[in-house]
Amino acid sequence: MPTVLLVDDERAVRSALRKIFERGGLTVREADSGRDALETLADDPGISVVVSDFMMPELDGLDFYDALVARSPHLRNRVVFLTGAARDPTVHQPLEERGVPLINKLDDLSIVLDAVRLVLLRPG
Repeated sequence: MPTVLLVDDERAVRSALRKIFERGGLTVREADSGRDALETLADDPGISVVVSDFMMPELDGLDFYDALVARSPHLRNRVVFLTGAARDPTVHQPLEERGVPLINKLDDLSIVLDAVRLVLLRPG
């Protein structure tokens, strides 16, 4: 069963996504910040995919993604971002340039499971 690291500073979002992922057959680890997520990744090399909020305190999505790729390059193509600001060009353009999927948090969160399944098909 693949393990997803779920990174979001909002407990309610993590809880909702945890239920969706577990029903979808995934094992879930959680982190409430980018820094916490980087520590979790260092401690658990078995994480297969990362789903992260983009707008978080301390590390925003780009800083988190760049640090993640530097530390865990095998996850470069295995990240999905969520945000309520998906239409903001300063958010979506840098992610598009990196080839990282971005899903609007205001949409049906069940589509995140589909995105994770697609990302898991990519080579590590």
